[in-house]
Amino acid sequence: MKFFNVFLYEFHHFRRSTSKLLTYLIFVFACIYSIYGGFDLYNRQIEIIENIENEQQKEVLLFSNFFKNPTVSLDALDVLGSIPLYAVKHPSVLMPLGIGQAEQYGYYKKITNWSSTYDNDMVEEFANPERLVHGNIDFSFLVIFLLPIVLIIFTYNIRGLEQDSRFEKLINIQFGSIAQWVFIRFSFYVLLLILTIVSFILCIFIMNNAISIYAIELKSLIILLVAYILFFAAILYVIVLKSPSSSTIAFKMISMWLLLCVIIPGSVHQFASIVYPTHYMTDYLDANRQEAYEVFELPIDSIYSRVLTIYPDLSQTKNYSKNRTLSREFRRNAICAIVNNMNKIAIGKIEQKNAEKNQLIRSSYWFNPVSYVQNKWNHYTATDYYSYHDYRVGIQGTIDTKLRLLNFESWDERSVTASVYKNYLNKLNISVD
Repeated sequence: MKFFNVFLYEFHHFRRSTSKLLTYLIFVFACIYSIYGGFDLYNRQIEIIENIENEQQKEVLLFSNFFKNPTVSLDALDVLGSIPLYAVKHPSVLMPLGIGQAEQYGYYKKITNWSSTYDNDMVEEFANPERLVHGNIDFSFLVIFLLPIVLIIFTYNIRGLEQDSRFEKLINIQFGSIAQWVFIRFSFYVLLLILTIVSFILCIFIMNNAISIYAIELKSLIILLVAYILFFAAILYVIVLKSPSSSTIAFKMISMWLLLCVIIPGSVHQFASIVYPTHYMTDYLDANRQEAYEVFELPIDSIYSRVLTIYPDLSQTKNYSKNRTLSREFRRNAICAIVNNMNKIAIGKIEQKNAEKNQLIRSSYWFNPVSYVQNKWNHYTATDYYSYHDYRVGIQGTIDTKLRLLNFESWDERSVTASVYKNYLNKLNISVD
């Protein structure tokens, strides 16, 4: 009964406290606004991707009409050069819950013979978590960085007000335990914030009909949220019990928030940047400029030997012995394959440096919980670094497939029929309705 009375007392106190109620309403409004912004970004990406896919379908079907005319003969170079090739990253329906790095990475790309996974339209920058700089408030940013401040505003005067007014001993006599009394009052605000955020999460899942499909992500997000709030609540609870006044409580709480949410994550990232300094993709640029220019000046014999190093199976094609004197198309396709291979080697070094830097940051999770929660949250919404890394891997696979087809089919002087064309589309992961 005492538990219920104290809990009910805190509810009435919260309802009558203008500052706490206003803080809560502002936080709820900010959450709604951030979710709206997330939906806006999600819908824009979906609309653009649908337009790209529709245009691609139209071009593919239009080109298919050429095979209805039996008098038209098409070779592989004509066909492969005419297939519109795009790579897209479909946004997760959970994006409104966490924009992550979705605004900094490209999510669609037109693939040509000279494309790579580090072109300008693929990566603008490796983003900081704060979306306020760009005008968008990320829901995950509110949960991870601002929710602890809301909890501080709600709880900083629990027990501190009684200490300042010097009637704490009266409460101890009436209730029997200050620690339990503080715990019950804390529980009200912890439960309020958990229910508020979980309600928003459930609304997003219900609106997108994602509960059954993304049940694991739903469970993981709720567990992560509850653990994060309880982690901060436990720290603030100890501060309240060990502090002599409300001013001391407020100072210690804010200091703890600065330490956990600003100083430690900032120091870890600064240290990681010192150990693995920003490289500005110099390896890739060198491969794309100086070394690539040198390839264009190579004699045909050198191009011939280098492309065979990349595709040894070319020796099994029927025109293997004649290709030393093939036309400009062969030379251009071979150079594309050579430059692509050079790009992959340079990009591999960049990805390795990024992987080592990320591993260094992951090794700090035991004392850097905020970064852990942030990266985990973005992982569940498919907006983290590794989600876009997988997207780049898929793009590279498509580039490799196209260049391999161009070189092998030209060396075999393939005459393209409707079935061969359909096989090309399947290998390039283009579906035809």
